[in-house]
Amino acid sequence: MRNLQMLGLAFVALLMLAVVGCGDDENTTAPAQTFPLGYTQGNIYVSPNTRMPRLEIHGNGAVTPNLDSIKVGDSLVNRQDWSMYSDGMFSDAYWAIPFVEDGDTSTLMYDPGDTAVIKVWGEGRFSSCRVKLLNPEEAILNITSPLSMADTIAFGGSDTVYWNKVDQADYYAVMVPWAHYSGNWLFGFYYATDTSFIITGNMMPDSVWRCDVVVSPFNGPDPRTDRSNWTGNLLDGVVYSSGGYRYVSIIINAPAPLTPIPRISADQPIWNADEIVANVYKKYGK
Repeated sequence: MRNLQMLGLAFVALLMLAVVGCGDDENTTAPAQTFPLGYTQGNIYVSPNTRMPRLEIHGNGAVTPNLDSIKVGDSLVNRQDWSMYSDGMFSDAYWAIPFVEDGDTSTLMYDPGDTAVIKVWGEGRFSSCRVKLLNPEEAILNITSPLSMADTIAFGGSDTVYWNKVDQADYYAVMVPWAHYSGNWLFGFYYATDTSFIITGNMMPDSVWRCDVVVSPFNGPDPRTDRSNWTGNLLDGVVYSSGGYRYVSIIINAPAPLTPIPRISADQPIWNADEIVANVYKKYGK
């Protein structure tokens, strides 16, 4: 009798396993998500202490990831300094997290050329980022040719801008603002891996009379690759370190538009190295 009872229990167990195994997809357990929950953009540098003016952390989708803690090197970022921004819809919300290292110069974490490490925890996940640091007050290039306003090129023509190599910098962000006859500025963003950049005719918008070539050294992910220097399963995106910028102006010998365009303003904008690098990454990916 006992053997029959054991046989009956075994049969019931096998039947239950068969039912579970034959269920439809709605009854199966979905695999754990391993793709990053958020993406970043930020600039970190030394001057002489480590400074990260604004690390933005956005959601990969409509939901901003919950964060537990952040460290830069061996320093925990004060949570009271974190801010949440939104353009009016919660799906636009993102974290903006600054960091400024305190302490005297004898205890500073990094020097120019050192690799900073940023660590972030949240949602039961972890990611870290590595980037070689620049000092924007020291990592400043000089444009060696041409002199500003010395070159005039025809519309559709070309010109080459040269500068010196900046120690500890791996790449150069290049912004080309074009002065339109209306007084507005039109922008193109590029990058260079050596110390020269060629303006070509296919870059030129119509009805422009001048361009500036603004060059800023930077470190970070190679713009030619998948453009992320994060590892782990919480975050991807880009954190870079930018130096100071220099620019040169070139005259464009282009015909004025047949219909006069009202001139709005001829003021020279103030270029920003951080924005130049950020827009290079926006053009070539996240």
